Amino acid sequence: MYKRQAVKAAFELHLAREFLREAIQLALRPEGRILPSPDDTKENRLYRVPVGVVGVISPFNFPFLLSIKSVAPALALGNGVVLKPHQNTPICGGGLVAKLFEDAGLPGGVLNVVITDIAEIGDALIEHPVPKVISFTGSDKVGRHVATVAASHFKRTILELGGNSALIVLDDADLDYAVDAAVFSRFIHQGQVCMAANRVLVDRSVEAEFTEKFVAKVRTLKVGDPGDPATHIGPLINSGQAEAVTTLVEQTVADGATALLRGEADGTLVAPSVLTGLSEDSPVLKQEIFGPVALIIPFDGEDEAVRLANATPYGLSGAVHTGDVERGVRVAKRIESGMVHVNDSTVHDEPLVPFGGEKHSGVGRLNGESMVEAFTTTKWISIQHGRSRFPF
Repeated sequence: MYKRQAVKAAFELHLAREFLREAIQLALRPEGRILPSPDDTKENRLYRVPVGVVGVISPFNFPFLLSIKSVAPALALGNGVVLKPHQNTPICGGGLVAKLFEDAGLPGGVLNVVITDIAEIGDALIEHPVPKVISFTGSDKVGRHVATVAASHFKRTILELGGNSALIVLDDADLDYAVDAAVFSRFIHQGQVCMAANRVLVDRSVEAEFTEKFVAKVRTLKVGDPGDPATHIGPLINSGQAEAVTTLVEQTVADGATALLRGEADGTLVAPSVLTGLSEDSPVLKQEIFGPVALIIPFDGEDEAVRLANATPYGLSGAVHTGDVERGVRVAKRIESGMVHVNDSTVHDEPLVPFGGEKHSGVGRLNGESMVEAFTTTKWISIQHGRSRFPF
């Protein structure tokens, strides 16, 4: 587990730097092709060209990284960009990004940042005829709206949406290591991460031992001022989110769940909760929890683990812990998500590897070669050598 909140910022800055390095390479990545024709006097050329302008809408949880992640590749591939950061993170998600590119020599007008509450502009950015592609990162509810509006204007969308990831602990897992991975996967950045492990699925044969160790480790997490180097759990983004998380825990316990830990709220600070004994139809199992709440669910055997992992509208990330790597891969292949990590956390991102989800977790992929597909379009230019013969 990260020992201090400052490491979250360092983690974000490190990844942003890596994504910027990859974006530099993207400028030379688009490739043209010459395609055959049944007519030997015809030459077919296929070009990759910029889409023109990309609209980027970024979230609050990793505002700098998740703005850079779309902005830099879109620019490198020859596009202009209009960036709309989340209204709660206008500096890290918008102004700072613009300042860095300005200092680097980007010509004026190529990157434009719109700082506003979404209620003030509504769908104007999505509906405007200039942006041809919309890259949105946020909730599936808003993502569905973005996709609907964009489609009505014949625009492509790249949607990186919410998750309800499952971290699976099989009966042969290293339990101490699995506990460390699960605590990190659930509580990093107070659980405000789309890849966070909402659900921890544990084989019933090791459930008691795992749960005891998991709860003991969660008890050691310090809640408080993110400026304190000893703090593990800092504030949620706003009081509304803190109230929503607290209400969710209260309702889940009222519906019959057992609280092994029940975190109290103090303003935007919410201490961790660990819940178990949930019925399969519990609403909390089907939704994304953007806060420090862990759900422990026992299972009997691989088939039930896979069934429970897939029993959600989401499909972003996941993890499988086992002493047999190939067994882990076999289970991972059966999980309906865009990313699964064997013997690691559910929270990962790398510049070269396609990032994205299935089901309600999004449409399309980012990173590496996927950026070329996302932010360019193809143009067919044919050349007739000699004269064509026309029927009239």
